[in-house]
Amino acid sequence: MHHISWLLVATGLLLLPIQFSCADDIDDEISGFTHDSTITRVGHEFARYLGDYRNTNFSQNNDYNLTVYERPSARWGSLIWVTLDNREVYRRFLPPGKVDLSNEATSAAQYIHNQAQQQQLQMLFMDTFDLAQDEY
Repeated sequence: MHHISWLLVATGLLLLPIQFSCADDIDDEISGFTHDSTITRVGHEFARYLGDYRNTNFSQNNDYNLTVYERPSARWGSLIWVTLDNREVYRRFLPPGKVDLSNEATSAAQYIHNQAQQQQLQMLFMDTFDLAQDEY
């Protein structure tokens, strides 16, 4: 949200309104990002496919940021989880070499998008009058 203030400046006999913006009042957020905090090639590819699918298919309603994490294991594969507003919304174990990352990321993106919409809908009906934005 962009706050604009008005100031009346006296110049001789005229009062002129001057519009200015305060840097402290700017609350614009950057959204629509998929942050890759993975370690391995499998994790990086999953995060890239997830981000590409989100940007291609959900460009209108993509007003949330995701972070993709990974815990790799040489024996068992990689545990992938995705967070939205510091809440885990997706978790999946990807066995080594036995999964189509593109399909997994596509289904994950669809599921996560539905979860994000549900969370936004819940926030509309939640009474947060006395809470800060991140205290719900």
